[in-house]
Amino acid sequence: MGNDILSVGIDIGTTTTSMIVSRLAVTNTAASYMVPDVNITTKTIVYRSDLYLTPLQDRELLDGDAIRQIIETEYRSAGITPEQVDTGAVIITGESSLKENARIVLDSLSSFAGEFVVATAGPDLESILAGRGSGAEAFSKKYGCVAANLDIGGGTTNVSVFNCGTLEGQTCIDVGGRLLKYDASGVLTYVSPRLNALGALRGLSLAEGSTISDADLRSAGRLLAEAIFDSVHPAHRELTRVSTTASSQPLALTDPIQFVSFSGGVADCYYAEEPDLRKYRDLGPAIAQGLHDLQAAEPFEVVKPKETIRATVVGAGTYMTEVSGSTISYSDDLFPIKNLPLCVASDAAEAALYRNDPALLIDELQWYRRQSQVDFLGVCVRGKKQTTYQELCNLADALLAVDTAALAQDHPLIIICENDLAKALGQVLGRKLTRQRDVVCLDCIRIRSGDYIDIGKPVLDGVALPVVVKTLIFN
Repeated sequence: MGNDILSVGIDIGTTTTSMIVSRLAVTNTAASYMVPDVNITTKTIVYRSDLYLTPLQDRELLDGDAIRQIIETEYRSAGITPEQVDTGAVIITGESSLKENARIVLDSLSSFAGEFVVATAGPDLESILAGRGSGAEAFSKKYGCVAANLDIGGGTTNVSVFNCGTLEGQTCIDVGGRLLKYDASGVLTYVSPRLNALGALRGLSLAEGSTISDADLRSAGRLLAEAIFDSVHPAHRELTRVSTTASSQPLALTDPIQFVSFSGGVADCYYAEEPDLRKYRDLGPAIAQGLHDLQAAEPFEVVKPKETIRATVVGAGTYMTEVSGSTISYSDDLFPIKNLPLCVASDAAEAALYRNDPALLIDELQWYRRQSQVDFLGVCVRGKKQTTYQELCNLADALLAVDTAALAQDHPLIIICENDLAKALGQVLGRKLTRQRDVVCLDCIRIRSGDYIDIGKPVLDGVALPVVVKTLIFN
């Protein structure tokens, strides 16, 4: 049994803003006598907006009214109304991803985004999103290789590396096409301090108010291309140390990268081999030319991704799962809960929980909160299919330690399990709690980090909770 839903994805980045409309086919693949297993089976992009320069009030704050006008225009061009849209996501990335900006966007798009996920992505999280959206993750899994995606935007380059489909590492460097801007006469109107910090390593210095030559454009573009390639080298040089974003760390890889793809605005200049250095009055085309000049000396092959400038997000979808009342545990009067972000414990962090060692998961949750700028989030564990009582007690103790160290105490503790574990875990947690704490444990739900959920009010006399999983849909 299938159904179609209309999804809208809005990406608000440092340099550009765009929108994509997708039609998602949602099908229940379970037998009629089983709990529904509803999945997105196909996705068709039915509309791609124009690319707009992201409207700003100043160098840091977004212009919410101007963004709203863009979205209103694109809704009309797409031939849709807000009432026709079932779900969607607004992703705020790059230097735009400030808490103040998230509020501006949410307020200005309230009539469009009432049921949307509105999320900010810090530099490392943006790297992962771009790597998935570009197709690098799927490419790595399909061909059993180590593949990196370098998403080169206006202010940063976000790097993600996948080994046979598994995320191997991510980083972010302050290198992008808009580190330098100039007017029609070639007079520099903006020079990033990071550009001159890198330039000091090569004897290149540029000042606002001066006129830039083609030779200087090529030199600056080649320098930034060097920094981009250096960020994925096994042994980094000074370029990586100077350019790495303050909240990120350089890559530390065990296997060499075999394939590299580029996404973001500069990628369009690279793959189209844009010849006009001054087309955008920034460094985008010069960086692209620098990458072409240097790539022959690199040990990896450059491939073209499925998505370039629109890699971050192409829509959002929902599906509904009825959760059996025999395997859930929850406190009353907490629902509905809307747009709850979820962080999935890594395999290593979850294995440590069964030894009553919460340290790894605490680190992962603190990283996720910094990257997504959220206070309230749920924790997801896979859950063993066969768990001893001691392991269950260790898991409960560790999760309570995680709760105290890494989660907001003015929100309920919400734990999602993939396997059949929630009822027993919820009971053990209840016995071990030494203070008043609302706890929700749900199971038999498949989650990826970066998903969001809505939890509705209990149904069927309280024996089931309706759960909507909102997952970002990538190419």
